Amino acid sequence: MKKVNNNRNTNSMMKKKSIDTAKDPYLNKNEPADGSHCKKCGAVFQDKRWTLSDEARSKAAPSGGAVLCPACQKIKEGYAEGFVTLSGGFLADHKEEIINLVKNKEERAMYVNPLSRIIDIRESDGNVEIRTTTAKLAQRIGQILEKAYKGTVDYKWSDDVKIARVAWSR
Repeated sequence: MKKVNNNRNTNSMMKKKSIDTAKDPYLNKNEPADGSHCKKCGAVFQDKRWTLSDEARSKAAPSGGAVLCPACQKIKEGYAEGFVTLSGGFLADHKEEIINLVKNKEERAMYVNPLSRIIDIRESDGNVEIRTTTAKLAQRIGQILEKAYKGTVDYKWSDDVKIARVAWSR
């Protein structure tokens, strides 16, 4: 009879989830020079990343030049990776409050990833449609609405491209 050691750390034996390697077409374009800044939002490209930190902005090299960051390019061209649909009677009564919460979530998300932005917010037939530059921001908007107002949230991710569809209702 084989003895099983139940004291082993089973987490170390579990295989880690593989990282999604789907590439963002806007990140694949020519990489700007270190110190470049976005002429629209002011984000700075430093150490192969875009940042909104004040320290990076003050150190931005004028020789880096002014470019459009991938988020501003997506907004300009209307390229969305996240779609959030808000609906229900609760939405009609609290629309301004809910939209303010969504915009605050965008602001907080931008400090973690300055490429996470809301492209637009549209209203039609009593629903609110929000398009985002990243699928992750759409997911986080659904999570914050569920946490703040309860309701029902449905998440759908595409298998072949980085797109998230989130539907919240209450």
